[in-house]
Amino acid sequence: MKIVDRWPLLKLKLQKAWHSLVTAITTSSQLQVWQTHLANGDCSWHAYDPMTGRSACFGSETEMRVWIETQYYTR
Repeated sequence: MKIVDRWPLLKLKLQKAWHSLVTAITTSSQLQVWQTHLANGDCSWHAYDPMTGRSACFGSETEMRVWIETQYYTR
């Protein structure tokens, strides 16, 4: 009779489930917006939406705000 130790398989499944739970809890779903300064002194605006995977880069804050409004407020 062969005895099968199921603990390693159960342990692996629990570790994967725990990792998935921690990733889901700690990953932000909010829109992320930031500004970078270019070498010539100009600014560049960036936006990333983790819910859709969309990202965009703009030359002005106004352009970025228009993009955000069209993405979220015209649906």
